[in-house]
Amino acid sequence: MKRAVALLAVLMVALVPFAGTAGATTWSYENFIKQSIAWYYLYQSDEEKFNELYNLSVQANVSNETLQLAMELYTNATAEFEKALMYGIPDEGRSLRWVVFSVHIRKAYLYIEQAIELLEAVIENESA
Repeated sequence: MKRAVALLAVLMVALVPFAGTAGATTWSYENFIKQSIAWYYLYQSDEEKFNELYNLSVQANVSNETLQLAMELYTNATAEFEKALMYGIPDEGRSLRWVVFSVHIRKAYLYIEQAIELLEAVIENESA
């Protein structure tokens, strides 16, 4: 279910520039909020994926240095996610809370994506 919501959020964010006549050249606060929400759901989806890949990496006897780096990235992601949630998911209205939430949720998403990419590359090399 989370993956379906995350996919829907990504599609919504990807199609936002095509909605309206101004296109991608116009910045809007509503799009900013939608992107923040998309990053939130993508992070949650990626967290499950990270756990699966980490367990596979341990079973494949991936080096401790690589596992440690992946876990460090995951720890950074978790810390940023928790910082974002300290502000709660803001209401739909415009507020400074959205900006702070967005900064931390975006960092969390980027960290967990790096961890996933690392583990996927290592697993791919191990199976080759």
